[in-house]
Amino acid sequence: MTATDPPGATASQTAAPDTDPPPVGGAGLPVPTTPAPDTAPDGPPPPPPPPPTGGWGWAGGYGRRGSALRQRLAAHLAARRRKRRAWARDIARIVLVVSTLALAVLAVEIARKAVVVLNRADLGIVHLFGERG
Repeated sequence: MTATDPPGATASQTAAPDTDPPPVGGAGLPVPTTPAPDTAPDGPPPPPPPPPTGGWGWAGGYGRRGSALRQRLAAHLAARRRKRRAWARDIARIVLVVSTLALAVLAVEIARKAVVVLNRADLGIVHLFGERG
């Protein structure tokens, strides 16, 4: 025990006893350097400090090298966006062509059917507007 220990503190042996008896006066026994807290702290632990806003932190970057890396990453992402937009434009063009062809085929079929119906009507086989009078 030392003079800086709190009142009522006791020292106890923490390991199994050796073959030699412990020295007299408590010398050689482990003594805690700080007293154990009486109670746990109230409330949740304090929040971590905010990240630095400048200098060498993440927000401020890592000097010229960090900005060069950011520029390369931005260029890479912009190239990927351009590539995706080009693919989207190509697909949209293909869909437009296919839908236009489908409409053209429908128009031709409707015209063919109309010609057939009108020719039969002229022959008197089909009456479009009821019985002929």
